[in-house]
Amino acid sequence: MQPRARKAHAVSRSEVAHPQRRRTWVACLCALSLLSLALPAAAKETPARKGKKEDKNVLAAQALLNSSDRDQVEAGIQSLGLIGTAAAAPPIIARVRAGLPADLLETSIITLMALGQPQAGPLYIELLEHRRPEVRVRAIEAIVALKPKDAEPALQRALADLDPKVRSAAATALGELRASGSVEQLFLSLDRGTYEASSAIGHALRTDHVPRLLSYLGTLPFHHLKPAFTQVMQRKDIAEKDKLLVVGKLQEVGTREVKDYFGDLIRESGDALAEPVKRAVLRAMQEIAD
Repeated sequence: MQPRARKAHAVSRSEVAHPQRRRTWVACLCALSLLSLALPAAAKETPARKGKKEDKNVLAAQALLNSSDRDQVEAGIQSLGLIGTAAAAPPIIARVRAGLPADLLETSIITLMALGQPQAGPLYIELLEHRRPEVRVRAIEAIVALKPKDAEPALQRALADLDPKVRSAAATALGELRASGSVEQLFLSLDRGTYEASSAIGHALRTDHVPRLLSYLGTLPFHHLKPAFTQVMQRKDIAEKDKLLVVGKLQEVGTREVKDYFGDLIRESGDALAEPVKRAVLRAMQEIAD
């Protein structure tokens, strides 16, 4: 890609920050990579010849990365993303560690996410210490996508980050990873006001954690606990007796908010609720006064 084409192909900061646009950019990047591999000319090349051409392209892109010109650096990142192989990752990783402007750093992280190479894992964990919270959040997203070694302890540390956006992202990430070894840390985060930990607790807890979750009834506003209870009620690996215990305890609370929650749970859960649990929820709704 020529540097003059930057405006046509560059990823703006607003595009990077918007999840839907970011997903679209990554999908396009992957599609372009597949398309480039499918060209008829490439199909006629022998593996050895193709490998030499790939090495040459990587070296050319790496030369752009080492430039002092911002546009050339951006072109190098995009070129490596289009190459799309394991060999494309190390030059980007090295350039990130050498330092990049904020927008190019985010573009580099997204490109590495699209490449999906395990060798980027240590870099993502390093970036959890970056001075900019936006970069730390982006690194958390990358960790969730790649699931590198030591992801869980790194995300546990991020639960204590000074920035609330980073703490929220770390809690959400631990839930997405179903990190059962982090449930105590997530409860502590919930105590400290990181309410995204509620849904994460619901994703990650074991059956023996259900009483601990129920102990929060009356100590936190119910709307902060609803995401955790919804996950518990819908999970197939949580025992039916524990779900019935949850229904009984919520019925004891007996507020209109709980009754409305039960109605939403029935409507939204569908077949995720076992029939005995669904019947218990319907009975509880009938017995809670309006």
